Amino acid sequence: MSVRNLLSRPFTVAALAVPLLASSTSGRALPRPVPGGPAEPSALGAAIDAAIERQSICVGSTVASAGELGDVLYYRSSPGERGELSVGYYAFFSEERPWGNNWLTWTVLPALAVDLVYTHTLLLGPGIQRVAYGKGDVEGFRILYRMDEAGRLAADHAVADRGDHGEVRLERSDLLSVDPARPTVYSRWWSHQLGGQGAGPDDLVYRRCYGAGAIRPLPPDVALDFRLDRRAAPARVVPAAALLGQPSPSRRGDAAAAGATDQGLAFLPTVAL
Repeated sequence: MSVRNLLSRPFTVAALAVPLLASSTSGRALPRPVPGGPAEPSALGAAIDAAIERQSICVGSTVASAGELGDVLYYRSSPGERGELSVGYYAFFSEERPWGNNWLTWTVLPALAVDLVYTHTLLLGPGIQRVAYGKGDVEGFRILYRMDEAGRLAADHAVADRGDHGEVRLERSDLLSVDPARPTVYSRWWSHQLGGQGAGPDDLVYRRCYGAGAIRPLPPDVALDFRLDRRAAPARVVPAAALLGQPSPSRRGDAAAAGATDQGLAFLPTVAL
């Protein structure tokens, strides 16, 4: 077939060229881990952080999609009144684009339309997504833990987003359906939301597990740089201002805040490490 004949078939050209263009123009927007981190926590805070950072968590997907998953899973935690611990995790993807093993890509034009406006402008510049939410793609999920008799974290349930951005509760059976030893959250959508359910061990096209050294407290500068006050809502366990390292509007002086912190951490001596 001559080049002229091929160019006379715009749909064929789009089907072949657009996915290649989409992959070749992909940008990187992942946080870079830096030595140190937030200020040193109290002894009790350090103990609970150590327990969280030792608890292996896996992130995966049942569909191939654009975007590289970051090397670090950041978290914020908040103790409950009954001894439970709520941990919000932030998974960073380099980008969110509609190309992958999905119906938008199979039919070409829907994926192209999304990429022309929402994820990018004319495939190259930042699109509506960047303006509305921030750079890259950040997905959040929250796990509520309880302590077992040995002082280890035991996942009770989780909360994450579905593909329509509605929150879904993931029971313990959902979290352990892929790996009975490590809680796993995964996506069923090109846009990476991690509220997938019903998958088995052989259903994921990729899975990345994070453990000690790769699970770290969320630094305020990363929260601000990626505007986490307005995205990844299921992971939020503290007010948006606190997430960005700013004082909460409801804070009533250092003494009152210190008293509230002491009360909130009253259950921590039950944690055996």
